[in-house]
Amino acid sequence: MPAVKSADGPVIHLPRLTRLPAGGLTVTRMARAEDYRAVQGMHARCSAASRAIRYFAATDRLSRCDWNSLCDRAKGVTLLTAPGGDIRKVIAMTNILRTRDAGVVELAVLVEDAWQSRGLGSALASFALESLQGQGVRALTASVLAGNGRAVRMLRGIGAVRCSQPGAEVDFRLDLG
Repeated sequence: MPAVKSADGPVIHLPRLTRLPAGGLTVTRMARAEDYRAVQGMHARCSAASRAIRYFAATDRLSRCDWNSLCDRAKGVTLLTAPGGDIRKVIAMTNILRTRDAGVVELAVLVEDAWQSRGLGSALASFALESLQGQGVRALTASVLAGNGRAVRMLRGIGAVRCSQPGAEVDFRLDLG
């Protein structure tokens, strides 16, 4: 399995095959700038609600500039997941991005609606956490909307704890030691 390293970031062993608890096989790989169209297709298949809880705003697509930023390995790692039978169709995007705090990364996951509630988000969060172990990352953070129960369960499932006051946005943190 080849390893991919972001600039001064974690080494991630890809591609990653995942058999979901609810059935189905997925393949996760590193995102590339040329994946822009496939990612736009995934965004188009996501409901407005799914996009709003991921981006905290009503948006129907990523701009080319935003996509290029997500693909910039100096800023972190973006992974794309496809169903095992069609590796060109993007069904999920995982972002592991640097923050202003040294050794702290932020996790964000978007799963296409048809693939939600099948364990994919949890599998991707677990893979991100596994990839960060022993890589010099001190903590993983995530911000989600308070009403996003799936994301809250996903983050609690990997051991992240809520670290913000009650409000519309909830911050989680997992110290990695």
